[in-house]
Amino acid sequence: MGILPDGLFTLQGLWFLIAGLFLIGYSITDGFDLGSAFPMIFMKKEYDRIALYNSVAPVWDGNEVWLIAGGGLLFAAFPTVYAASFSGFYLAILLVLWALIGRAVAFEYRNKRESMAWRHTFDFIYWLGNVLPAILFGCAVGNAVVGVPIDQDAVYHGTFFTLLRPVPLAMGLVSLFMFAMHGAAYLLLKTEGAVFEMAKKYASISVIGYVISVILTNVLSMQEAPFLYKNYFSYPILFAIPLVMFVGVVLYVVLLKSGKYEKMVYASGLVNAFTVLNVACASFPVLMRSSINPDYNLTIFNACSSNLTLIVMLIVAAIFLPIVLFYTRYAYKVFSGKVSGEKSYY
Repeated sequence: MGILPDGLFTLQGLWFLIAGLFLIGYSITDGFDLGSAFPMIFMKKEYDRIALYNSVAPVWDGNEVWLIAGGGLLFAAFPTVYAASFSGFYLAILLVLWALIGRAVAFEYRNKRESMAWRHTFDFIYWLGNVLPAILFGCAVGNAVVGVPIDQDAVYHGTFFTLLRPVPLAMGLVSLFMFAMHGAAYLLLKTEGAVFEMAKKYASISVIGYVISVILTNVLSMQEAPFLYKNYFSYPILFAIPLVMFVGVVLYVVLLKSGKYEKMVYASGLVNAFTVLNVACASFPVLMRSSINPDYNLTIFNACSSNLTLIVMLIVAAIFLPIVLFYTRYAYKVFSGKVSGEKSYY
């Protein structure tokens, strides 16, 4: 037995890591978009709401590239998983799609009329368009790693309500509060005044919610899905991942209490990245687990494309991933600095 799982050092294992990288990229970038919107429903002043919109307006649509690219990657590298997940999670994915469409529409149409009823309607659509995906993304990942009723042909035998089980729902809460932490840190970096003060309270609440939801998820998982801990006890070095998660949470709290708000986004980014890694390592090499029979599990080996496809895609990823990273860094640099609510970005 090696230090790390043997399957990790294969072409399929490499693509598992690349898929994880895209998931982390989406979690860190669009995560603060989603999380920053959560306190909007509690904001009464128009100035504060516009400031919140302005904080993410220049970059939110660029962050969606990670989600689109991740879907394309799943289709090309692991087509069987793509087919099984999109058929099994069809209604959930449709809800996420409509929520993301609603978020985009809210950005564009909110300020088309002076009516406050009109604006508050789109504010609610925007809020829901961020909260719903944040929960459902976690639920989807939770179902994939805990197990769903798929047969030997990767056909899903269940309904939407089959997905609403304790462990996946708890993972949905982890996702919600993880993004909330990240969003609060981003608002502390980008805003001033009343929004800034609200973000400080929001950060405290979200980190408490994250810790409680992680504990709840582990308690439920020990009872319903103990196999998720197998890799950790087989390869003890993997315990470094939840340890870094814990360090990120402590760092987040320390920076919040010491008033070093501009650095909190790095701590929340660390929590995001290692939370995703934690789930990935618990599931490896399974991409989608079958609750009917373990022999029907979709793994990186039996659900992948041909080696030729994976090699060609690897070359493409090596070319275009640095471009995406460079553009993302450039966009954040151009739109760095504090925002206000005096005038809408749109």
